[in-house]
Amino acid sequence: MTYNNINNNISNNTLNSNIRSLRLQKQLSQEKLGELLGVSAQAVSKWEQGITSPDISLLPLLAECFGVTIDGLFQGVPARKYPGYGEERHELLAIYRRKDGTDEDFDRAAQRYEELILKGRATVEDYVDYGVLHRVRASRDMEKALYYYRRAIAEGNDNRDLQWMAAHQTITNLLADMGRVEEAVAEQRKWCESEPDTAWAHVSYGYALERAGQIEEAWQEAEKALAIDPLDINVLINAGDLCAKLGRYEDAIAYWDKSYEVDTTQISCLFSKAEMFASIGEKEKAIKQYEGILEWLEAHGYNMELEGAYPRGRIEDLKKIK
Repeated sequence: MTYNNINNNISNNTLNSNIRSLRLQKQLSQEKLGELLGVSAQAVSKWEQGITSPDISLLPLLAECFGVTIDGLFQGVPARKYPGYGEERHELLAIYRRKDGTDEDFDRAAQRYEELILKGRATVEDYVDYGVLHRVRASRDMEKALYYYRRAIAEGNDNRDLQWMAAHQTITNLLADMGRVEEAVAEQRKWCESEPDTAWAHVSYGYALERAGQIEEAWQEAEKALAIDPLDINVLINAGDLCAKLGRYEDAIAYWDKSYEVDTTQISCLFSKAEMFASIGEKEKAIKQYEGILEWLEAHGYNMELEGAYPRGRIEDLKKIK
């Protein structure tokens, strides 16, 4: 529809009645709509009564306020099926929050909130709702992650490697972050009870106990793992980490050094040692350890801009400590 067409139809009663219908759907008062358009509430009232019509220059802004096209201002306004939600975005949020809410439902709801935010018209409630939308999405993403980690464990059971073992500990971290650490403890205990002679099972169960704050109990599982396989890198690193938490720093260093001796391609033990030195105030030792990590990364062909960022940042922070 061209502006000439609009001008010819400007007094059309459809426009006047639509302004009222669209305003009520958006839960705007006449005062608020007038404020958005730069006119008085009385002017809005006259439009809705059909006494006058809005100036043609206001139509683009009026359409924007209602979330419709200019043509849409002259078309029939469909009745909302569920007007109790007020704004459409509130209904879209409710749809996504259902148990069967889909990614498409998320995208539809997010689009409505983002339009308001980008235009600077979002309210405090809109920001809260937008946060709720992403919190629900994050929770579902974590559930999806749990599903795939458990699937990796099931399908990799016949060919267990470090990635397979890491999946167990990642599940524990996910559950703990979701406030379900007892579920993690129960899950890893079940594995440990079913394979009491498997060192990794004791390590994984101990890690869950550690996340639950049961450090002494976790160390008991570490001792069982060490008795089964004293040269396994996961067993050694786990023992070192627990010794550090228990304040047994010399023992921790001994376990970490042994793990690096067993497998120099795994450097998580080097990070653990550096963090321990930093935490107990051994600044120079921590810096030296991080410098060694940087040398290892460069020697093994890693992207130093990417992988070296953390150790360099830690070195800079430590050097600022007096």
